Amino acid sequence: MSAAPGEAEALYRRGLEEQAAGRLDAAIGCFDAALRARPDFPEALCSGGYILQSRGHAAGALAFYERALHFNPDYAVAWFNRGGLLLAQGDAGAALACFESACALQPKDAGAFCNRGAALYALGRLAEAAQCCRDALQIRPDLPQAELNLGNALMRLGLYGEARQAYLRAIVLRKNYPLAFCGLGIVAKEMGRFGEAMEAFDEALRLAPDLPEARSNKGCLQLLLGDFAQGWEGYEHRWAEGQRPAPASPARFDLADPASIAGRKILVVHDHGLGDAIQFYRYVALLARAGAEVAFAGPARLRRLLASSGARVAWRDESDLAGDFDAVLALSSLPRACSTRVDAIPAPIPYLRAEQQRVALWRRRIAAPGPKIGLCWRGNIDFRVDPRRSIPPDAMMPLAGLEGVNLFSLQKGVEADELPAALAARLRRFDELLDVGPDAFVDTAALMNGLDLIVTCDTSIAHLAGALGRPVWLALRHVAEWRWLTGRGDSPWYPTMRLFRCGEDDDWTALFCEIADEIQRKFSD
Repeated sequence: MSAAPGEAEALYRRGLEEQAAGRLDAAIGCFDAALRARPDFPEALCSGGYILQSRGHAAGALAFYERALHFNPDYAVAWFNRGGLLLAQGDAGAALACFESACALQPKDAGAFCNRGAALYALGRLAEAAQCCRDALQIRPDLPQAELNLGNALMRLGLYGEARQAYLRAIVLRKNYPLAFCGLGIVAKEMGRFGEAMEAFDEALRLAPDLPEARSNKGCLQLLLGDFAQGWEGYEHRWAEGQRPAPASPARFDLADPASIAGRKILVVHDHGLGDAIQFYRYVALLARAGAEVAFAGPARLRRLLASSGARVAWRDESDLAGDFDAVLALSSLPRACSTRVDAIPAPIPYLRAEQQRVALWRRRIAAPGPKIGLCWRGNIDFRVDPRRSIPPDAMMPLAGLEGVNLFSLQKGVEADELPAALAARLRRFDELLDVGPDAFVDTAALMNGLDLIVTCDTSIAHLAGALGRPVWLALRHVAEWRWLTGRGDSPWYPTMRLFRCGEDDDWTALFCEIADEIQRKFSD
């Protein structure tokens, strides 16, 4: 197709008509012809880029958007489209810059403000994200995507009641909105409204049966409620698209029948955080002891600690999945593969051990009369990992009033003014001594061996103490993560663990008043 320069506009309009009718090949032909007639035609470049983007040709689409913006830096649609593509690729910073340009050029474009909020959310700038979504709704109150994005930001901020209302408004605006039902289910679960949460997940799955967010979150709710038979199935969908570390596996292992496991070649792949690795490594050790040939593709920094299990396991880099195996599974999928039920969790405690030479060293370092208590109050601060599991430092002040006990920090990277002064004065820290080498937790494990009690938030320290068989008290929000179940003061995962739960208002100070009283009682007997 060829055209004179004067025909470029007509070809472009014809391309839009073909695009609207769903004839994309014809539309591309028209846009290409328009660009041959007029190479500096930003609208044709942008429309062609959008079709390329819809067909999965991200690099080509970006090139078209950039050429459009070269010819017209004030073309808001090109900024908007480019931002959407970059956000989908995970480059939230660059996407935010695009949406900010689009908002400046089109201050009444609700969609631009809505997507700017999504980019801010991806960057963890949650309060700004919420405000941006509110701005979008001021411009266009009937925009369901803005209500969804607002709900997401408010939920991460812990404003569950407000988030719930945002999701409900999104559903009113778009009745068949599976993502909004999924968000409603998540926030209802966080509020302890488990029946409402289950109904919301079921509705999301009715509308979109393969929606991984709904399947995984329903699975986590089932696990939280103790329904492991159903919960593990949903938990298999916990990864974002394209991030699954190993293919789904039908493999099953009967730990009660070692003969059925002996000789099987199994590759286990690390898939989540360090705490998950510690919790679920018990299965790797049990499979190896049953006679399986187990290889573990895991983080090198954990190798020294996990090797203390004594199990015969071949270690490899966590990206190395090469070789012939009877089964390849993600580490956190092993409970499913072993048909774990809440009343039959394999807990061969301890299944990890501290190095005796280091134990002796740390016993000398912490030698002092009186009970010795280790304290950890925060874990991963990444907003996607739920930093609300962490304990507000001021809430731990009741511990500062304990008499006759020694407090030791198990926390790394403590800021100078992070703790209240009265508590900081009581807490002995080991910033320059604790796990400063390449191996994670080897000093922490040895230090724990000399402590009479560990008090911690929901982080890897809790799993380490439990795996070592040390006395550990875990401080939890009112509705905790699935692995701690509901309404229990004990954990079937770790027999030496005691659970302390906040009340419905998540009052951490009240919880630590209770913990301090229990410590005083425990060590005064």
